[in-house]
Amino acid sequence: VVEPDTFWACTTCGWCETACPVLIENIPRLIDLRRQQVLVESAMPDEAARVFKNIETQGNPWGIGSNKRAEWCEDLQVPRASEGDFEWLFFVGCAGSFDDRQKKVSRAIVQILREAQVKFAILGEEETCTGDAARRLGNEYLFQMQATATVETMNGHGVKKVITQCPHCLNTIKNELPQFGGNYEVVHHSELISRLVAE
Repeated sequence: VVEPDTFWACTTCGWCETACPVLIENIPRLIDLRRQQVLVESAMPDEAARVFKNIETQGNPWGIGSNKRAEWCEDLQVPRASEGDFEWLFFVGCAGSFDDRQKKVSRAIVQILREAQVKFAILGEEETCTGDAARRLGNEYLFQMQATATVETMNGHGVKKVITQCPHCLNTIKNELPQFGGNYEVVHHSELISRLVAE
């Protein structure tokens, strides 16, 4: 009934559900159609297949070497979670680690956290994609692998509080990782900055 071009075109933004006068939940159905295509039929757009392979092999959708994840902060001497002694984990995310525009945001967040004397750390090269893109594209298996790896790493470092800059990371860590044993206080950096300003 629903052509593949239709459910692959969905951006999962949620506007159709917001605008629907009878509150039809379209997104879960569209994601299920994608899951059927990806996990049962092995049929997906080439772009999605590349994203899956890149996440599997390099831990990010673009396939940039995972050993370059912390290059954005090489000159900042940002503490690592493996060193211990932190209150907040700054989960930088793929865009904040690799996208040139978002690297500037990551660096600014570090500067603000230092100015506010917040004890924080990053995972550095231990960080990997949360798998949000894989889940939205219908690859539930890959998402669960990424989610499990993220929770194991974060729990291994005793993480209790997480700051994110990426809305996708925020949603995944806050709302989806609890299903995998990852229960954290999660805030967007703008929320923490607002709280710090108020204090």
